[in-house]
Amino acid sequence: MLIDLHAHTAPRSNCSRTTLEELVETARSNGLDALCITEHDVRWPGTELEDASRLLGFPLIPGVELTTDVGHVLVFGPLRKPLWLGYKLEELVEECERSDTALVLPHPVRRLAGERAIKGGRVPPLPAEVAALPQWEAVHAIEVASTQTTTLEHTLTAAALAVVHRPAVASSDAHGPGLAGAYATEVDGPIHTAEDLAAQIRAGHVRPARHPV
Repeated sequence: MLIDLHAHTAPRSNCSRTTLEELVETARSNGLDALCITEHDVRWPGTELEDASRLLGFPLIPGVELTTDVGHVLVFGPLRKPLWLGYKLEELVEECERSDTALVLPHPVRRLAGERAIKGGRVPPLPAEVAALPQWEAVHAIEVASTQTTTLEHTLTAAALAVVHRPAVASSDAHGPGLAGAYATEVDGPIHTAEDLAAQIRAGHVRPARHPV
């Protein structure tokens, strides 16, 4: 299955400029089989996303982009604590070791080699330094590219993966119209639920499948 693992809607993510309907329209036109909705630090309530999926006639998988002490982590599956209480990486990993929840590290070098880091005068680290970060080994997969990251970030992430291999994904990280599916991930399926997806991510049955032309 071809899935975009990382997208945000307005108004549930205040940084997004696109609606769920617009995301689905683009995802469908780009040939995706499913789309993950990963709002910042909030989940869609109850069965609302399931209802939207039925109404729009397109598979929507729930997730969340969680803020931690090392930056953002994509989470697929249940979490014990209310999200507003927050998580440290160590706590998040410990909890997920006792469950079937999967963790993906999005934009993994943004703080180190992203646009803001470069403007701030930071020198990008060596690939081995990136691969030595605790979050590199702590998650189940690394996001290698998205519409919200730069070519420098993509290159550094790929080089770090050559030092310490981890399962890799690509995602749109869509915050605006027309972006869903610009990057996507091939997942061994079938995938119907967040639990199905988490099982494939944890097993390493994922791979980047699409990059912008």
